[in-house]
Amino acid sequence: MPVNTKEKVKKENKKKNAKQIIEENRKKIVEKLISNMEKGYIFSEWAWNKQAFIPRNAVTGTKYQGINRLNLSFASMENGYEDPRWLTFKKIQEMGYKLKEGSTGVFCEKWIWQKVQKVVNQETGEVEKDENGKEKYEIVELKRPIINYFYLYNASQIEGIEPYISNEKIEKSDITNVADSFMVSSECPIKEKFQDRAFYSPMEDSITLPPRRFFKSDEAFLGTLLHEMSHSTGHESRLNRDIKNKFGTEKYAMEELTAELSCVFLEAELDMNLDFTRQEHINYFSSWIKALKNDPNELYKVCSNASKSCNRLMENYEKVIAFENKQEKNKDEEEMEEAI
Repeated sequence: MPVNTKEKVKKENKKKNAKQIIEENRKKIVEKLISNMEKGYIFSEWAWNKQAFIPRNAVTGTKYQGINRLNLSFASMENGYEDPRWLTFKKIQEMGYKLKEGSTGVFCEKWIWQKVQKVVNQETGEVEKDENGKEKYEIVELKRPIINYFYLYNASQIEGIEPYISNEKIEKSDITNVADSFMVSSECPIKEKFQDRAFYSPMEDSITLPPRRFFKSDEAFLGTLLHEMSHSTGHESRLNRDIKNKFGTEKYAMEELTAELSCVFLEAELDMNLDFTRQEHINYFSSWIKALKNDPNELYKVCSNASKSCNRLMENYEKVIAFENKQEKNKDEEEMEEAI
């Protein structure tokens, strides 16, 4: 019989609440991250499947976010999963699939900030009904979240599920076009100046880059661009992160880690060849290790912010791509009309 991890740990977790169990799991994730950094890299010292960093629900296609995204990505790399799809044990049964013998689930967090409740008339105390006589419901924001957890199984562990078809990769020749489109999508000015460093200025709300020809490759230029654009999402007019911190402080280090994870998520979304040993980021390892050791829960905040940053930048980028495609289509139609 397959190993249902949830049942396996049920007894030992009986005396713990969900929050305690989640905190223990976060410490394990932090330990993995720190162990890698101490070896000189963040995620892996060898090539890996970029699809691992975009884990999604196998039925709905919804992408997992925040610390769950990081945890599932680690599990994919450690187990060599090439399929980014995941399901709960319950959903596997509902879909008529079968879990392979010996399969172990991956722990994930669940924070519920809303609940659905019946609409009650304050004067009569009765449940209100709509014009069809059905009871009305409303979504209520909770002051304190309901904390829970669940386990996910990779599609590679599931029998009966249809094969996964990967998206087409972006060719190397397209890297320059991708960078250009991201620059157009930027919500703040991007300037190329004759100097030797790249940075985002929160005070001026602008990105400054060395001339593109100074970078060792197009991939290096795009990686740096994505990193600085990730910082720019923290501006108070956007995601409003605490980004005005002094160099060398833990808050400064955590914003750097946020931007780096956002950049990693973005590169994975684009399915590009990655280099996780960029020297300028390795220089932050000691600061990241110190901050995470002081408070493992910081990783939850970092992952959440990185996911939001990635999502915002991808949404803006996709709008530009859609516009460019529309323009190209209109141009082709005009040329066809002229040729007739």
